[in-house]
Amino acid sequence: MSAGTTEITINGFAREGRGKSYTRKARKAGRVPAVINSKGKSSVVEIEPKLLSKAWQAGRQFNLSLDGVTKLVKITELQLHPVKRVALHVDLTYVD
Repeated sequence: MSAGTTEITINGFAREGRGKSYTRKARKAGRVPAVINSKGKSSVVEIEPKLLSKAWQAGRQFNLSLDGVTKLVKITELQLHPVKRVALHVDLTYVD
């Protein structure tokens, strides 16, 4: 891991809703639905996609700022639109 991979910070927001219609609304609002898997538990969030591709190319790790707390996370899966090549959904895991 290079020193530059942890310098990327992406803002996250707690997600209240679930389901297909809610995630479509989130994407339309410019956010990517995401799931954080940690020790058998999962949390649903939305993240800003602006730096997501940069984080993917730079080692798949970045700092996630969520509710005023910043933690290092790793991208475990990234789902892309087959034609537009934009992020549809991201699975994340906390890095210990």
